[in-house]
Amino acid sequence: MDSPRRKRLLLVKGSFEHFGGGERDLINNLEAWSKYFDLSLATLHPNEELIEKLKQLNIPLFSPIKNWSYSHGTLSEIFAKSTKKASQKWYSMLSLTKQGPSLNTLFSNIDAVNITTGMASLEIIPFIPTDIPIHTYMHEPNRGLHSNDLHFDIDGNPKQNLKITNLFLSKQRRIDEKLVRLASKRGEISGNSKNTCERIKQVYDIESNFLYPSINTKLWPIKPSKDEDWSSVSKEFNLTKNKYIITIGHAIYAKGLWKTIENLSNSNLVIVQIGGGVNEKHKEHARKNNVELKPLPRVSQATIRALMRNARAMVSNAINEPFGLTPPESYFVNCPVIVSNQGGFRETVVDGVTGRLLNEGDDWLSAIEEGHKNRDAWSKAGREHIKKIDLTPETQAKKVYDLLEPHFEEE
Repeated sequence: MDSPRRKRLLLVKGSFEHFGGGERDLINNLEAWSKYFDLSLATLHPNEELIEKLKQLNIPLFSPIKNWSYSHGTLSEIFAKSTKKASQKWYSMLSLTKQGPSLNTLFSNIDAVNITTGMASLEIIPFIPTDIPIHTYMHEPNRGLHSNDLHFDIDGNPKQNLKITNLFLSKQRRIDEKLVRLASKRGEISGNSKNTCERIKQVYDIESNFLYPSINTKLWPIKPSKDEDWSSVSKEFNLTKNKYIITIGHAIYAKGLWKTIENLSNSNLVIVQIGGGVNEKHKEHARKNNVELKPLPRVSQATIRALMRNARAMVSNAINEPFGLTPPESYFVNCPVIVSNQGGFRETVVDGVTGRLLNEGDDWLSAIEEGHKNRDAWSKAGREHIKKIDLTPETQAKKVYDLLEPHFEEE
């Protein structure tokens, strides 16, 4: 008797132009997902990291002749130009892609679609034949449309009147809500944390599964790897072991750098920031608080590990982070975790056991010292906690297969 044919899954992610946690998570999972599916991937804007990984794993890529990019500006927001252009790009790929074969040809040869949400992702749904099941993986409801976090300047002041902003975004919001409802009719929706599932219910009134992102422990070895050259890193960036904290994330208000500067005022600890976006306003805020802010350029994975291992703590004041991979990553490199008591951090950090969850007005400096004294115990407990909630790529791949399997049985 012939063995059953492997299922063919199309992965969809609107854009890899801004290479954040969602994009990294998808790339990180490709190898594990390949054990369960024959994969292909479609995007409106690939980047070098994606292209290289797909070539390595021999996974076909489908993208438009010319890449899509987000349209900025007031008029673009009022008239939802970005989502319209994204729909047009997906439509153009039905007949021709940069790689040659059309999406229509691809649709006739796949069993299911997995969509990772983000800019320009959900716009493909109307073009997917109705007999193809869809699993939608949501890192969070569109934050720019359904909360005000992204509409504040770096100092926490609104960029413009929030009522006017929400009016400008009303058309995009309706389109987003319509597409999410359509996704829910086509298959399961999964949030990347229990926190995200709660937000999906609040925003869309839709029930969802939770499907944690993954951490590739090969990229986060407990013992320093040969390519982690702390001596060179410390000299290059003029850093002293345990005399700085590290914070990771683009320097927008929602990632909390402004608050971190205030919380470390007069501390003699250098703030090392990775993720870009630091401007003169941040630097002036640091000077007023008598703290040295050291934004780093884009650095290698090995350099990030070396920086984290030798930091006094990893600190984040992020607002309602949907999940946040920095605490799990920190556990593996023995870096104490001190984060805001919000969002997905509550699922990856056990207060006083694996790190600290702090509220507005808490003493962050004392918590950093507590973490430094307990770094070995907290990190070990953190690794045990991560093992318990199971963030392996293999587990994520199996869960997606299990969600889609009932649709396969209907064939």
